[in-house]
Amino acid sequence: DLALQYCDTRHERQEQQQRGVGNGVECAYLPLVKVALRADPDPEQSAAIKVLALRSGAIDRAAALRLLPQSVPVSAVARPFLIPALVDSESEIRRLKVVSALLRAKYISLKQKLTDAQIKAQSTLSGVPQLRAMRLGDPLHSSKAIKARPSQTASTTFPEVQIIKHYFPRHLIVQAKITNSSASVEGRTLGNLAFVVAESSDEAIQTSLSVPLKALPYLSTGSCWCVLQANAARMDSVAVLTCELRYTVFSMDASTLGTSLSYSAGGGRTYVEELQDMEVHAAHFS
Repeated sequence: DLALQYCDTRHERQEQQQRGVGNGVECAYLPLVKVALRADPDPEQSAAIKVLALRSGAIDRAAALRLLPQSVPVSAVARPFLIPALVDSESEIRRLKVVSALLRAKYISLKQKLTDAQIKAQSTLSGVPQLRAMRLGDPLHSSKAIKARPSQTASTTFPEVQIIKHYFPRHLIVQAKITNSSASVEGRTLGNLAFVVAESSDEAIQTSLSVPLKALPYLSTGSCWCVLQANAARMDSVAVLTCELRYTVFSMDASTLGTSLSYSAGGGRTYVEELQDMEVHAAHFS
């Protein structure tokens, strides 16, 4: 008993020391096992096995078994040590699975909160850092929201898109307000959403900046932005812009009910949808 108490004290000290250092120190109970093996005349080494049984949860099991002579029958070790060790191991596996599931659920919750915060921050002109950095001030005026329509047959995953034009003296900012509502998406997240002006009929108005939306969960609404530099004095009365909506439908993660844990390229299928042309009037810049 005194020897076990001494080993218990050493074991506690080793655990405290190894928390920041890692493993590498011999298990505190192994010297006691070695002493029992040398001192016990019993061929079945009952004294050593008793030590293993009493501290089966703390002892280095693999190292302890290697110390036993090959002459010790498995039956002598099975009931007092091997079976309890196996039961403890299975219990530990179940515990770790529960902990893993809880951590995963917490991570998904935090990921969703972060995504919601990013969508909210990117929903207004004043909330987008890239637009604030341009220091354009307040817009001269903004158009009403107009529903964007594909120029040809769109894919079944095409989301609902509304276009709002914000006019500044030398810039036009196009806000594409997108709702991930297509039934064929089957609850999946859209990602890397970008409104792109592919071509302009007038050189006096050209794209200078695009602000995509990183992720848009199912039934959520968020905005991506496109900034165009405009010289109204050089423009024709009406400029025609050829526009596209680009987005990725992320692969479904069944274990997270459709929530993608990684919003990155290569995680789904990318679409490029051509939209009906957009007209911009030079008179709206004044």
